[in-house]
Amino acid sequence: MTILRFASFLLLAFLFGSCGDAPVDLSTISGMNRALEQNPSDTTARYARAKYYLKIGKADSALIDMQNLIKVDSSRVDYFLTLGDVYLVTNRTRYTKQALQKAVMLDKSNQEAHMKLAELFLYVEMRQDALNELNEVLRINKNNPKAYYLKGIIYKEGGDSALAISSFLTTTEQDPNYALAFEQLGLIYAAKHDPRCIDFYNNVLKINPTSSQTLYNIGYFYQTHGDLDKAVEVYKEISVKDPKFPNAPYNIGFILFEYQNKPAEALPYFLQAISINPNYAEAIYMSGLCNEKSGNQELAIKDYQEALQKNPNFELAIEGLKRLGEKP
Repeated sequence: MTILRFASFLLLAFLFGSCGDAPVDLSTISGMNRALEQNPSDTTARYARAKYYLKIGKADSALIDMQNLIKVDSSRVDYFLTLGDVYLVTNRTRYTKQALQKAVMLDKSNQEAHMKLAELFLYVEMRQDALNELNEVLRINKNNPKAYYLKGIIYKEGGDSALAISSFLTTTEQDPNYALAFEQLGLIYAAKHDPRCIDFYNNVLKINPTSSQTLYNIGYFYQTHGDLDKAVEVYKEISVKDPKFPNAPYNIGFILFEYQNKPAEALPYFLQAISINPNYAEAIYMSGLCNEKSGNQELAIKDYQEALQKNPNFELAIEGLKRLGEKP
């Protein structure tokens, strides 16, 4: 899966709505089943059951209900929108497209149908088709912030940062609380080594004060631009607010080791990162480097071996073992 497609998949998980995360309520299912046993032609109960099946991750059962509903009434846009969701969850994108296009045929002014088609096209990397659908959404409603946001994503992935910035800024004009757009603006400006990224990240934090990733982005910008004291200050703030965020102690350790040549002081931070995430191969490797630099070769070898267990293709760990006379 390409980077764009992976990002698009995560985006769709949010935009189409989460499925499979809700606990199964047997009383709810039983009540719906009883209603349909008493009146099999009750389309309201069947549609409610289909959506509930979709919510709890039983897409095959939802599909059966939706197919039965469409046999009864093939003129309802909401049926085809839900059918599109069902097909998407089961990764049948061709049928998702057909269902959503049918929804558009039934109601050309339906924003949700055009938006979901745009999201689908983004997922399958058909950027121009996605843009066409988003432009249709904006023709219907020029103030739709999500449409501008998705256009920004497409432009960014296509390498046009100027149009991406314009789209994300328009998103925030339409919705000043659209944190995702501010986050994207921060990432773009950070990639340009432009300190204005901090302002955009701070806007995210005003909307979502608990965003550890945004704070981390700020710290990382300081780190990569030589302001190590500020970077460490931010990472320590993250560790206090979110003790389960492993990258914060890792980066403190990295600064102490790489920039300040203090392996003994760096080691506890890498161990802290490992305690949070035992599969953090990079932290395990850095623990090995600290031990190696401090003359603890046996511990270093164990660390490098463990790092390779977590990531068998970890070249730096392989080099570390060779350097210490051990076979990978």
